[in-house]
Amino acid sequence: MLELTSTAEKQLSQISQVKMDMFIGDTLSGNYHYKFGANEQPPSANPLKIEPQFLSNNLAQHTTANAADLAANKTRTDSNEYNHFDKTLETRFNPPHSTTMLGGNALSSLSTLVDYMMEAMIVVDEFGNIQMANRHAVALLLDCNKSSTNSLIGQRWQSYLTEPQKSHYQQMILESTFEPRPLNHLPNETTLNMSNGQTIDVEMSVTHFPMSEPLFGIIIRDLSKYRAEYQQLYKWASTDCLTNLSNRRVFDADLKHHWKTCIEQGDPISVLIIDIDHFKSFNDNHGHVMGDRCLQKIAAAIQASLPNENCTAARYGGEEFALVMPNCDTSEVQATAQLIQQNINALTYMDIGLDISVSVSVSQGHASEVNGQFRTANALLCAADTALYRAKADGRNRINACC
Repeated sequence: MLELTSTAEKQLSQISQVKMDMFIGDTLSGNYHYKFGANEQPPSANPLKIEPQFLSNNLAQHTTANAADLAANKTRTDSNEYNHFDKTLETRFNPPHSTTMLGGNALSSLSTLVDYMMEAMIVVDEFGNIQMANRHAVALLLDCNKSSTNSLIGQRWQSYLTEPQKSHYQQMILESTFEPRPLNHLPNETTLNMSNGQTIDVEMSVTHFPMSEPLFGIIIRDLSKYRAEYQQLYKWASTDCLTNLSNRRVFDADLKHHWKTCIEQGDPISVLIIDIDHFKSFNDNHGHVMGDRCLQKIAAAIQASLPNENCTAARYGGEEFALVMPNCDTSEVQATAQLIQQNINALTYMDIGLDISVSVSVSQGHASEVNGQFRTANALLCAADTALYRAKADGRNRINACC
C-alpha cells in the first residue's frame, strides 16, 4: 500500500474537500446534482441527473485540474516527493476503464482456460476466424476424437451456423465495432452444420474478451442426447404402452385444443368412441395375454383407418378407444367408422395362435359439432358416448350417430 508524506496527505485532503463541494446528492441511490460552470452543459435533457460514466469522467478531469493548480502554487524542493504524490492521485482518481484491453499474458491464460474447459469451446476473432479450440470442440464440430485442434484453427465459424443464429452472430460482429462492445450473449438454442453434412442441436453462449483485437469465446453444448431423452420421456408420458396409441391424457388435451380452434374458426369437429363387443368373454375364453394381443391388432386397424394426421386415436379405457377428428363433419366421421368396422371384422387371430373361427367386433358412437348444438367439448364427448350405448343396446357391431 502506498505511503504519503504529511505534505501529500494534506494536499489530498484539500482536493477531496473540493470534490465534495462539487456534488450534492445521494451517491448510494445514484441521484447526483452537479454544479455546472459557465461553459458546461448537462449530458442529457435532465439538468439534475447525470449518468455514472459522466460523473466518473468529470470527477477525474476536475481532480486532475485541481491537482495541477495546487502543484503550480506550491514550492517544492523534493521532486521525488512530488512525483510520488502525482502518481498516487492518478491511481486514485483515474481507475482503468471497464474496457481496458488485456495484455499478452492474458492471451496465454485464455489459451490455457480453453484447453482445460470440460465443454466444447472455441475462440474467434471479430471476423469469425477460429483462433483457439479445445479437444471437445474438435470432437463435436469435426465428429472426430483423434484430430488435432489445429484442424479447426483458421476455419470460418460462420460456416457452421444456421439461420437465425447466423444473422444474430453477424449483427453481434457489427455491434462489436462500436462502443460499448457487447460483453455477453446468453445461451441460445440453435442448429449447427457439421463438417460431415449432418446437423446437431446445440446450446451456444458467446462472451466478448476485450483484447487489443477483440476476441469472442463461444461455448457449445450438444443437446442431441438431451433431446433424444426428452422425446423418449414424452413418448412414455403420452403413449399407451400396450397399443402405442395416444393415452387418455393426450386425448383430453387434444379434444380441448381442437375444440377451441375449430369453434374460433367456425370449423366442424367430431368425436368417435369405439368399444370391443364382449371383450370380457374373449379374455375368459382365451386368457389375458391373448386379450392384450387382440387389443394391439384392433388398435392397429383403428390407426390405419384415420382420414388424416390431424386426427388423434387414443386408448380411452380398458377395451374402449376414442378419436378426436377436427375439421370432420358427420358424413366424414360416419365414413371413418364404417372403415374401422370393415377392417376389424376382417381381422383373423391365427397369427397369435387362435382358431380361424375366432372373430371380434366393435360398437361405435359418434357426434359432431357443426352448427353450435354443443356448448362445450365435454358435451360433445357425452353425446358420442350416449350414441355408443345405443349401438350396443341395438345388438352390437353397429354404428350409431348422435341425433
